[in-house]
Amino acid sequence: MDDGYAGDVADWVVLKSIQMANDASMGAMEQYLLAATYPGAVGNPERTYELLERAITRHERAIEHLELAASAIDAET
Repeated sequence: MDDGYAGDVADWVVLKSIQMANDASMGAMEQYLLAATYPGAVGNPERTYELLERAITRHERAIEHLELAASAIDAET
């Protein structure tokens, strides 16, 4: 039974997924900006590597969120 809310839920999932992907990207960018602007704040190259690894993880999560949004759209069609 279609109660009219399925499309609203799919829209919410898509929008929330995009928002979470954006948040992950912005967080990674902020970390890199900190490292580039204030190298002393980051410390040694190992710390910079850790920041890059964290950025990779955030972007992987962003991809997962966008894939979730794509799945929600597929489920509607």
